[in-house]
Amino acid sequence: MRKRILASSLITVIFALIIVTCSFIALVNFKEIDRTKEILAVYNNLVIKSNNFDENNLKNFTINNSKVRFTFVDKEGTVVKDTDNKNLENHLNREEVIGAFKNGEASSTRYSNTENTNVIYYATRIDDNTVIRSSVSLYTIKLFSEDYIKYYSIVIVFVILLSLGLSLKLVRAVIYPVKELEIVTNKIANGDYGRRVSIFTNDEIGSLASTFNNMADQLQAKISDSLDKRNKLEAILESMESGVIAVDNKQNVILINPYAKNLFGIKKDIIGEKISEYIIDYDILTFMKNVPFIEMKEIKLIHPIPRELRIKKAPIINDKKIPIGVVITVLDITDIKRLENIRSQFVANVSHELKTPLTSIKGFAETLKFVEDIDTKNKFLDIIDKEAERLTNLINDILILSNIENNHRMKEETFNPKEVIEDVINMVTPQMNNKNIEIEFINKATKNLIGDRDKFFQMILNLVENAIKYSNNETNIKIKIYNVNDYTYIEVEDNGIGIPKEDLPRIFERFYRVDKSRAKGGTGLGLAIVKHIVKMFNGEIFVNSTLNKGTKFTIRLRRPIKLND
Repeated sequence: MRKRILASSLITVIFALIIVTCSFIALVNFKEIDRTKEILAVYNNLVIKSNNFDENNLKNFTINNSKVRFTFVDKEGTVVKDTDNKNLENHLNREEVIGAFKNGEASSTRYSNTENTNVIYYATRIDDNTVIRSSVSLYTIKLFSEDYIKYYSIVIVFVILLSLGLSLKLVRAVIYPVKELEIVTNKIANGDYGRRVSIFTNDEIGSLASTFNNMADQLQAKISDSLDKRNKLEAILESMESGVIAVDNKQNVILINPYAKNLFGIKKDIIGEKISEYIIDYDILTFMKNVPFIEMKEIKLIHPIPRELRIKKAPIINDKKIPIGVVITVLDITDIKRLENIRSQFVANVSHELKTPLTSIKGFAETLKFVEDIDTKNKFLDIIDKEAERLTNLINDILILSNIENNHRMKEETFNPKEVIEDVINMVTPQMNNKNIEIEFINKATKNLIGDRDKFFQMILNLVENAIKYSNNETNIKIKIYNVNDYTYIEVEDNGIGIPKEDLPRIFERFYRVDKSRAKGGTGLGLAIVKHIVKMFNGEIFVNSTLNKGTKFTIRLRRPIKLND
């Protein structure tokens, strides 16, 4: 900018000097022409007064060492005599000749065809019949003398030096405040909000500095207010007994408080990262993505520690009323749910389930005291044995379910699901043979699974035993396993009695039975165990059923890896 100001100033000065020089030359030129005309007039009067028109006498008149040309023209325009040329054309139409005959004297400056140059003419009337005209070439006039050129050069040098001095002063007056403004701006941009610009003048630059300082004061006040609000918000979030997570529309984390980090086992700062990389629970991720927005939902978290969560979601709206993300609050209601389960499920369901076989055992045991018939005693003993087995199965299922719920972590082992399913089929072979049921196993899986192999075995066993139990004799059961992208699908389909549509939403509840025939011999915990194991594998389970036609369970599990070659 400094160079531009200096260059602009010099160009302006030089341009002004050129204009002034041209004007000065034109003025001097006009003055010199007028002076030359005066000299020519004097020469004409001298010749007329001397009455000596001899050519030798006329050759003695010069201007700037140039000979003056004299021409005598009569009233008819005929050139009577000329000191330089002979046989000239008629001069009656010449401007200066016409003016001399009319007014006594006249002058002109024009181009001469005779001399092929610009000429200064001055004509004086001798008498009514004759005019004397003197002339000299315009180029013989000496406009500048050596003294003029010397003085003019001194003036030019002085003006250029003065212009440079004024330009430098202007540069200092403009550049230095702007430079200081730039320095202060960089300081403020780097966090030094207390810096201000010094004001030296009351002109536009001083006004700019004052406006900048005012803007910096407002910026500092707003930043201080923003920092104060942020500190308050952080203090509130850190002291909350519930988790807060905010994500944008791309599921990148905007905000997460310490409680939420502890809740999901997150050990580092994940601002700006994908939430799905740290929270792998399918229900929570689906809840965050659902549109339209769901206000509240309760979710059972398996990883990293089993918890019962109540989550609430609200959209983040920008100033244009457009959703730019979502914020969820997570409340751990594990203890509350545990108390509710102990009070309601254990007291109601478990006591009810235990009461039935115990009542049968007690009743038949007391009856045996009075029965003498051997066949009747054996019949009652068989009933007691079956009820005891049922009670044992019930207690085993309760223990299995309790074990699943209380285990904080699932085993991380790699296993082939095909081998586990084959083990299950081998185990249920006696049950299949009793009902003449065949199992068709279709394996299209190319990937292993990572997780607890025993839990996976228990899950498949429960589904297959249910399929056998509730299928008619001489029917088929189909088991199919395959991979789609990063998911492993397992299907167990039977041709049994089916499940009524109104009962489908509740079949995974503990101790829930569709009807007596469906519940015959069961504990009511098998599908609840299956649901919990599926969640441990971070998966989902779906059921499709048509009454009296059959039921199909479909499990979708994540986290597969490719089989080794």
